[in-house]
Amino acid sequence: MTTLLAYLDPGSGSMILQILAGGLAAVAVTAKLYWNRILRFLRIRKDEPEAVKAEPASGSE
Repeated sequence: MTTLLAYLDPGSGSMILQILAGGLAAVAVTAKLYWNRILRFLRIRKDEPEAVKAEPASGSE
């Protein structure tokens, strides 16, 4: 049987926790950015109609 020599000191554990926290933060930000698209893809929210473009005021010329 082979012996594995691995030692995780507190610095290594801290780095692993920071990697996990950063990954969770990245997933949260990405989900926030694409939340409406996700809901539309799952058909929870209907497509929003395109905004009606406002015509410029004719009194300026």
